[in-house]
Amino acid sequence: MGVRGLTSYIAKHSDQYLEPHELKDCYIVIDGNSLASQLYNCVSNCNCVFGGDYDEYANCVKDFFSLLKSCNVTSLVVFDGGYETRKLPTVHARLKRRLLVAKIITPVTQSKLKCFPLFMNEVFRNVLMSMQIRFVQSDFEADSEIAAIAQRLGCPVLSYDSDFYVYDVLYISFSTVILEPTQYDSAYDKHMRNHINCQIYNIEKFLDSHGGLDKSMLPVMAALLGNDYIEHQVFEHFLSQIQLPKNHSVSKTQRQIMGLSEWLRKETVETAVKKILNHVKKSQRKSVAKQLKAIIAGYSTSSSSLFRYLDISVEGYSKLRCNSVTATATANVERKDSVFHSICDSESDTNSHQSAVTENEDKQEMKSNGECYKPFRCGIDMLPQNLFPDWFKDNLHCGNLPRCFINMLVHQIHFSAPQVEDFSLPFSHRISLPILCVIFGLLTAGNATHKPELCYVAYKENAQPQTLIVLPVYGTASLNEFPPLEELPDLALSARRHLLYDAMGFNVNDILILEGFPDDWKIFIVALIYWGRNVSEPSLTEHHIHAVLFSIICLNIVDRHVGYCRSKKTFLKLNGTKLQKVVKLQSVKENEYKTGSGTFQSAKTGQLEMFENNLPSHKDISCVTVTEAVATVSSEDCFCLVETILPYHKMDECLKSRPLLFCVSVVHIFAQFQSCLLHVMHLNSLLSLPFIQCQVENFYSGTLIYNAYLNFKKHSDVEDYVLTQLLKCSPSVAGLYSTMVKLVRDFLPDLSVTQRKKKENKRKKKNDSKCYMNQY
Repeated sequence: MGVRGLTSYIAKHSDQYLEPHELKDCYIVIDGNSLASQLYNCVSNCNCVFGGDYDEYANCVKDFFSLLKSCNVTSLVVFDGGYETRKLPTVHARLKRRLLVAKIITPVTQSKLKCFPLFMNEVFRNVLMSMQIRFVQSDFEADSEIAAIAQRLGCPVLSYDSDFYVYDVLYISFSTVILEPTQYDSAYDKHMRNHINCQIYNIEKFLDSHGGLDKSMLPVMAALLGNDYIEHQVFEHFLSQIQLPKNHSVSKTQRQIMGLSEWLRKETVETAVKKILNHVKKSQRKSVAKQLKAIIAGYSTSSSSLFRYLDISVEGYSKLRCNSVTATATANVERKDSVFHSICDSESDTNSHQSAVTENEDKQEMKSNGECYKPFRCGIDMLPQNLFPDWFKDNLHCGNLPRCFINMLVHQIHFSAPQVEDFSLPFSHRISLPILCVIFGLLTAGNATHKPELCYVAYKENAQPQTLIVLPVYGTASLNEFPPLEELPDLALSARRHLLYDAMGFNVNDILILEGFPDDWKIFIVALIYWGRNVSEPSLTEHHIHAVLFSIICLNIVDRHVGYCRSKKTFLKLNGTKLQKVVKLQSVKENEYKTGSGTFQSAKTGQLEMFENNLPSHKDISCVTVTEAVATVSSEDCFCLVETILPYHKMDECLKSRPLLFCVSVVHIFAQFQSCLLHVMHLNSLLSLPFIQCQVENFYSGTLIYNAYLNFKKHSDVEDYVLTQLLKCSPSVAGLYSTMVKLVRDFLPDLSVTQRKKKENKRKKKNDSKCYMNQY
């Protein structure tokens, strides 16, 4: 959500509406989706053009919540759930904008254009879980839940959403937060403590500065200015009748805020709505009246149902500011419902959603004013039990299931997430459609009332949206008929695992090979193998696989032993003492092979070779499984690799001066892998985690993988290059890498060493398929 122009207006008059605030010793309710994107945009230094530096982003999120903890601030994070029906047109419009950004973004423009990586929210939640920070997921839009929780606890909200200027809450905009602690002397124990300097919004100051404007009028102002649920163009004729200040040094929107405040000051909700509707075309009044009512009700802050998932007792907390803006506004609307006449309760407009959708663009554009959608606003508790069984609702609220499952069940719609990719090729998520068919089948199995079709809003060449019809799969080789959703958790662990294996096309031999990997690696490896077997364009080679395996070594092995280090300075600061011990140990070994001159550097060629030949080799470390090999890795060997690995974490600066060097087709093939991993993880979560869920930040870094691939591509024998050059001083890590490669080759014996050349001067065939089916 967001009210058009209100953030800029408040910022311009911050001295009037914002007060300095020291954040410490309190609860804070955090808008999870907003904070996740703000940390990625404004704080992290990630290269989004390569598909996501999840390790770097995770470290950024960890630093932020560590800062809050250092100030004794207890975070309660609330995430959005599914989309309300009235917001679907906005989601569709945003998809178009995100597609455009994904198409034009380059290493040069990524500092201004941001394309959120696929696993941004997943990584954000992983950090919350690792730091034991409480979080919940709302049924639909989370704003009202956030406001209700904050009002009940009497604590501030942290977000970057202008809707919170309308809710009657203590609101801290993320843009005002100084991300460094300030120390002060505690009056209680005379110890130094921390607080965070920021600014807090005072709604009373805002109302007083506009001549005592009533709180109940703020939702009406929000609707007139336009938000995610209604476009301001709907009220263009009405706004043209409002007298605006003649100060042309400010924007038209800001003058409209001033003019509306003055007009609304003299009105009630009843009279204001009546006059507004008089300026709307008769043919649109029915729809606009409904939307106005829904928007005003949408700012209501009734008690939240999420407290029990946050494990907070609300006893002792009285609801604050019970004369809040939204409570008053809603009461006015209900009391004077005749303002809307019978329009709001009459049958909806005849413009319904298209009954059939093809791969072609939607001929009829989704109307931004929401007229083509029936109003929908309720919690999932009000929906049929067979649609949302108790176990499913609890897991959604706890954030164990992705929000897209709500959209699939309630709206039978799924929006693909754009990635940086080559838009001249088939869209990156196409490879995962068979998995999506299984997911949708599990969600709708046994539900006779549910129409078995999923509208999948994807995209095609030139970054244009397209809609596919996804048909569910209701059985696999090991489970002929899926049980109803309500009974899905009752399946035995082995049955749930085999269902996932079936969806991946795994056979008995594949399952045996997978057993050689650590439990927390298995989902990642399953996705890797599915990708390797199903990717078609661009063609996959050993270089791609080695790049991903090298990323695992760097993030899951070296970082685990050394810590998060992306510069020599940080590495020495964290590991200076340990490094000295390693250097001494190496010196002892080197002294045994020194020449008579007393320096290793002056050794004769033969003696140098003798020294190198006497170093332990990865061949001396024989492990049958990757699990065994991981256990043999030494911290000393990992310390030796840091300097070798560091350059892979940095973008080549030549890409800024010579952007044509950027190869988007390389990013595209790894975008396909990310799609495979996302859908495998979603299937794993729906099956109640038969495997440990993948922590993506411990496996995948887009910049590192891109750099590794370009380097590996120069070598015909990549394995030999990695073992004898990159890992030569770390035999235990080299032994692990060798074992990883061997097992992956057992999965993918026919993997090509070289890439197929593209056929030139031939027009690409258009896919004529009108729906996507997968038969097992």
